[in-house]
Amino acid sequence: MPTAPTWRRRTVCRPFAGRLRELAQKSPMERLDLAEGSRLLSVPLSHAVAAELTRLDVATIVPSRESGSFDLSNIRKVGAVVVDGTIIRIRPKTPVRRLFALLGYSRRLDDLWRSDDIAFDAEHDLYSTIAQSFARALATALGGGVLRGYVTRDEALPLVRGRWRITDQITRRAGQALPVEVTYDDFVEDILENRIVKSATLRLLRYPEIRGATELSLRRSLRLLDEVTPLPAGVALPTVRVGRSNQRYGNALDLARLVLSNSSLEHREGSSIGSGFLVDLWTVFEDFVGAELVGALSAIGGVADLQHKDVLDRASRIRIAPDLVWVVSGAVAACIDLKYKIEHHGAYPNADLYQLVAYCTRYGLNVGHLVYASGEAEPRRIDIINGPTIYQHALDLDLPHAELVAQVHALAAVIAYDARLPDVSSASAG
Repeated sequence: MPTAPTWRRRTVCRPFAGRLRELAQKSPMERLDLAEGSRLLSVPLSHAVAAELTRLDVATIVPSRESGSFDLSNIRKVGAVVVDGTIIRIRPKTPVRRLFALLGYSRRLDDLWRSDDIAFDAEHDLYSTIAQSFARALATALGGGVLRGYVTRDEALPLVRGRWRITDQITRRAGQALPVEVTYDDFVEDILENRIVKSATLRLLRYPEIRGATELSLRRSLRLLDEVTPLPAGVALPTVRVGRSNQRYGNALDLARLVLSNSSLEHREGSSIGSGFLVDLWTVFEDFVGAELVGALSAIGGVADLQHKDVLDRASRIRIAPDLVWVVSGAVAACIDLKYKIEHHGAYPNADLYQLVAYCTRYGLNVGHLVYASGEAEPRRIDIINGPTIYQHALDLDLPHAELVAQVHALAAVIAYDARLPDVSSASAG
């Protein structure tokens, strides 16, 4: 007699169940596209999103006259962030390829940004471009197999392996022979290099815009790193030196550091941020220009010092920190201030002039230099009454990387020349 069929509850295997949850998280979300430097926009935002963007200092945000909307101005960060179910993408004015070069200097990521392995797509936002580039670099790194190395472990084992920690055995085991407290070196895949790239992979996969070939590549790499433990959330990113043994990981590690450098966005208690990568372009600009000027001026002679700490008054109460001073033969020969600002109605802020005039007065300089991220090709000269001459220079960030570097080096030559000019400031009014 045939038996009745037995019905059993079907369960979804754990890996597939996890994939279903991720797909659900990547369901269509609200999207807000913004552009760096936008003057004033009235945007419908929830109070939670407005509060997070204010906390992140993305822009100046005030309630709009219209209910449920906020006025955004002075958008000063670029990248992408997911806040309270809304994807916010901020497009930089600088082309992504140029921005990568600037980021390389800012984050000290060697020559990665000049590499042909970086993939650029005009249709992608900055974060998606980083993900695409990282996926390619990681696939290349793992192409020769997952890197292994020695890790020192302290464990309690049923047999002696490595060095027996007798003191720990006595204090922890109270005379028991087993288990044995030992320290040994294990040759495993769970090393810092793999932990860093796995953490970056997991973080990128949380961004809803990572799809298609990039997502598939990241998931293939993730399967290869199955035996690797990701870094704990919120910890400082460890430093890994790239040498002969891990050279094939170089590009992937650089990009992983870039991805994880924004980890504080997601690990703040009470934050509604799901994933994100935001860049302060003023720090990127100042780091890049400062590093190039230091190298160029130091090659001419003397010592160039970034963020030079000093005082303005004899009582040492007013502290100053010029972006860059050039010291020759023990005396300040030039003072330069770097500003990631854009001309507004054909002029830069007067406050920049006041600040640099104070610096020049402090060091007895006849000439000072302000360097901006955009503006007129020819420098603007301003003769201060009974004071120094101030030159306002503008760099062209749209130039190819090599040409931009050449422009900064040409500026260094001008600064060096002006440092030796006689006093040309007028002592008379008008």
